[in-house]
Amino acid sequence: MLCKRLFVFVVFIYSIVLASHAQSDGKTVKQLFAEKSVTEEIQQLTHDCWRLREVNSDSALVLGRRALDLAIENNIQTELPKIYGFMGVIQLHYLYQTKESIPNLQNALKYSLQQKDSVQLAYSYNNLGDLYLMTGNVPLSLRYSEYSVALFEQLNHPAGRSYSYVNIGLVYRENKEYDLALSYFNEAVDLWDELGERVGIGSVYREIARTYSMIGDLDAAMNYYQKSYAMSVGAEKSRYAAFCLNGMANIYYQREEYDKAKEYYTNAIKLNNKQNHDFGLVDNYTGIALVYAQKGKQKDGEEYLQLAMNTALDLGVTKQIIEVSKIYIDFYKVLGDFELATSSFEKFHVLYDSVLSVQQFEIINEMERSFEVQSDLTFTEQELKTKKLLEQNLVIIILFMIVIIAIMVWRYRYNRKMNRKLEQMNQTKDKLFSVISHDLRNPFNSLIGFSELLITEIERKDCQKSRKYAKFINQAAVEGLKLLTSLLHWSMSQSGKIHFHPEDVQFDEIIGELKEFYMTDLNKNQIDFKVENEVEQVFIDPNIVRIALMNLISNALKYTEANGTITLSAVTDSSAIHIKVKDSGIGMSQLLINNLFNEKSFTQSKTGLRGEQGTGLGLNVVQELVQIHKGKLKVESQEGQGTTFELELPCIHSGK
Repeated sequence: MLCKRLFVFVVFIYSIVLASHAQSDGKTVKQLFAEKSVTEEIQQLTHDCWRLREVNSDSALVLGRRALDLAIENNIQTELPKIYGFMGVIQLHYLYQTKESIPNLQNALKYSLQQKDSVQLAYSYNNLGDLYLMTGNVPLSLRYSEYSVALFEQLNHPAGRSYSYVNIGLVYRENKEYDLALSYFNEAVDLWDELGERVGIGSVYREIARTYSMIGDLDAAMNYYQKSYAMSVGAEKSRYAAFCLNGMANIYYQREEYDKAKEYYTNAIKLNNKQNHDFGLVDNYTGIALVYAQKGKQKDGEEYLQLAMNTALDLGVTKQIIEVSKIYIDFYKVLGDFELATSSFEKFHVLYDSVLSVQQFEIINEMERSFEVQSDLTFTEQELKTKKLLEQNLVIIILFMIVIIAIMVWRYRYNRKMNRKLEQMNQTKDKLFSVISHDLRNPFNSLIGFSELLITEIERKDCQKSRKYAKFINQAAVEGLKLLTSLLHWSMSQSGKIHFHPEDVQFDEIIGELKEFYMTDLNKNQIDFKVENEVEQVFIDPNIVRIALMNLISNALKYTEANGTITLSAVTDSSAIHIKVKDSGIGMSQLLINNLFNEKSFTQSKTGLRGEQGTGLGLNVVQELVQIHKGKLKVESQEGQGTTFELELPCIHSGK
């Protein structure tokens, strides 16, 4: 058994070593530790890059580039998808370096595919969808956002799904499908709520507010802006708070509360300037420009419009450039200068056609490499499915092996139990044959021998000898009956045919039966039988107690000399009855006492003082009967000073 366990342990350790070697690509331990140290440094830089993205976007980008250089220098490609993704998002959303973000976002997609990093792949699709939405390319934005949602749903990634739902909602809002947009926004809110992310909920509330504002439900819009603003201030998200102030200012403008609108635009400008958030300033400037138009202050308004256009051009965000151009038209319409409004419209038309041409080129370019991307995506999805299938098969195999091992263990224990039972049955069989072949044969030999002598003496008409041989025949028959009785009791206990059935019993009746049964033998052998009973009614199994006492009294008779004494006593305590059978016989040595109840010892019992033969079964029967009664059997003896057997049986005394 020890060898078997040692073999399993060696195989287990060997498997781990093989797996570790395979995963290390044959690198030395020193190389693996060095790579781990560099990887940890890269991961820390990447973490800090993302942590600083809002409070210090330039520093965040520097940390990202340092992490990228380390990863490329040490060929740790597993970290590349996340690094490129973080850098691209920071350039796109926090530094508004739209053109510069494109290579990083595309590299994030490329390395996600190469590394089979399904989570970063989904984020890459989502970020590209965001990029195309900001540059005004709605069809491509929708396509990549749908790729992202499909992957995040397959991965059961709630945070990623929430980001993707927001992007799809923005696309539908851009297409003026407001109900669809709101349904996606609400799904995103539910996911953030499950994750306990109040910042995420606040950012989605802001988009819901914008949507209601576009629909014309200004009260609902104001309500969601106020909720989002409170969450943003609580989380110290100044940029988000500035967006909310700008949105509320727009609502006050639509309600013709121009002073209130200007106040909120001004507060938003302060927050955006504090955070160097030029993207938000564009909307603040155009809002104040329209407020000045309503108040007839054309020059002040034109200054803010110029600030807005310069900022949008510096950012290079096509969508904002178009929006500022549209505001020019609205600005001059408010002032009633339709000549300048027409001129602004013509400029807007030229600009829009130019942007549309760029979008058309992007669509054609995207279609050319769409097949390659889709092939990569299909391949990656197939690998993910294959990996998932392999994991499922591995789980099934492990469960199957566990079941097999459990069955093998059960079979082993069952066989061991059956072997023990078989061994006991063989011992029982051997003992039975020993009794039948030796002990039980002796009385019948005596019966046959003395009966032949009796026949001879009867023919001779010798009455005295006939009487003598008749007594011998009677004695042999009695001994044979005792042997058969012991054998019957023993076989019943071995086969489990003796059952425990306690009842209220008058103990005096049992003592009376025993005394009457043994009276002839006691008188013949001149042995005094004393009773010391303090028990009246007791709750025991009378059959078990009767058989046990018969065996103990028979045993005492065999080893007690003439004029000796056998004492049967009984007392009770709170939970048990104590029955003792004490004789003044020859006693036993300590060695004999130690082997008295050894079930594996089937030695011949010691011949009685008057030549009585025994099977050696009597005390074994008593021991097993006491166990059935859930009691204990005790013995005290010294050579030449007699023996005392005590039965301690649990009971409920009638007086208790």
